[in-house]
Amino acid sequence: MSVASTDAAGITGTPPPSLAVVIVNWNGRDHLPECIGSLLADGYDPLRIVVVDNASTDGSVQFCRDAFPSVEIVGSDRNRLWAGGNNLGLRHLRATGGADFTLLLNNDTVVPQGGLGLLVGAAAREPTAWAATPRICFADEPWRIWYDGGRVGRYTGWVGHQGIRQAAGRRPLDERFVEYGTGCALLLSRRALETLPELDEAYTFYGEDTDYCLRLRAAGGRILHVPRSLILHKVSASVGAWSPRKAYLRSRSHIRLLRNHWQGAARAALWPCQAIYFAGHACWHLWQGRPEVARAVLAGALDELAGRPAEPPVSARV
Repeated sequence: MSVASTDAAGITGTPPPSLAVVIVNWNGRDHLPECIGSLLADGYDPLRIVVVDNASTDGSVQFCRDAFPSVEIVGSDRNRLWAGGNNLGLRHLRATGGADFTLLLNNDTVVPQGGLGLLVGAAAREPTAWAATPRICFADEPWRIWYDGGRVGRYTGWVGHQGIRQAAGRRPLDERFVEYGTGCALLLSRRALETLPELDEAYTFYGEDTDYCLRLRAAGGRILHVPRSLILHKVSASVGAWSPRKAYLRSRSHIRLLRNHWQGAARAALWPCQAIYFAGHACWHLWQGRPEVARAVLAGALDELAGRPAEPPVSARV
């Protein structure tokens, strides 16, 4: 379904909705100047920025205090990963009054000026939207899309980004409802957070955002995609695009997601499709000369199916 698109941040003559941005950080000091600086330069008001630091050892906390004194810092005693870090931020906001909208944002992102107003304004004008997503492009290739809406296969279980690696200029700019939003930049309404206050921390890596969106939709909410709002993402800056660890943990989380959300008749076609997917994925990595990644793809799925414990990841998000 498409909805009308407009560039206005809100209804003329009324103040814009309040916005809080939660950024989870683990040893990402080098990313913070661009990320936080772009949020402040956007000029959105009223704006709160909350940095949740997952026990960094690179001076991130002191840097934020010195460089961005208006930023609220929530410190963790350990690396709680992406879901746990965001939950700390959300609890902090609940305890301090919150905001009309809350944006979960990766620390390795840059927000071009005007992007926040376009995203919040579109969500505020659409009463059925409990969440909203911007268009996300590769930071090193701003003309190329990384996320332009999310698709979830009802029977196949295939979860993917729409428009990935396509030229942004060839994609439509109409707002539309999508099936899930990436946690790289996920805007949540107050109603969404009242209904589903937190992310599921049982996902070791990846899948938390898709799980949240599927639960949101099951509760009656919708996810609005706003392509005119743009965010740039330094994709896989933490461990590299084809890390075996990343492949292993992604496989584990994907199997957990399938078990949690595909029930009854929907499972009839699910597992054959997934067997083909995992086999094809592993074969493709072998063809590309990445045998360790191919093994990790299969090992992650098999370990999750068998209930074996996962090795903790080294980063909060990749």
